[in-house]
Amino acid sequence: MKEQSGHTLVVNIHLTRGLVALLFAALLMAAWLGSLAWGQKEAAASGPDSPLAATAGMRHYYVRLAVPMATYALTACASGYHMASLWELLDTSHLQYNTDLGIVKTDSGSGPPTSYSGWVRTGYSSNNGTTAGQANCNSWTSTSGEGTYVSLPSNWTTAPQDIHVWTVGTTSCGSPSYVWCMED
Repeated sequence: MKEQSGHTLVVNIHLTRGLVALLFAALLMAAWLGSLAWGQKEAAASGPDSPLAATAGMRHYYVRLAVPMATYALTACASGYHMASLWELLDTSHLQYNTDLGIVKTDSGSGPPTSYSGWVRTGYSSNNGTTAGQANCNSWTSTSGEGTYVSLPSNWTTAPQDIHVWTVGTTSCGSPSYVWCMED
């Protein structure tokens, strides 16, 4: 039987604090550059397989079928919705129309219909006058007086017409009217 002799190799490395700091900084820099290089995702426009980022997290709204009179307006909306204030509806670019609950027309697409005048909350004191923005059927508790309604214009050529602004007016609290609803 032959005996093997063992050899031992000893390596002495003398690291200074400066060299350790430099090596650590180089390691961090390499990790950071690697995360930039391999962590990048390609930016692409929405396609048919990707959800639309523009509608994610948007509140829904809709116009409800007519209620018989103003005293039904505050409870007219589906569960999870409330009677909308004009100020909630004013800029619909941040909202998504609910075509499952709301009225749609043949050319509505995913948007709201035009020409449906629906009652809205005004943010004003209890009032049954005739001034749009103030009239609210005594806070939607009375069938006498007037309530404020809004609608989206259907004629975009009538001067002066600013298609960004809702058409507003008042209608009798005792008459049937649509109601605009906003998601809670």
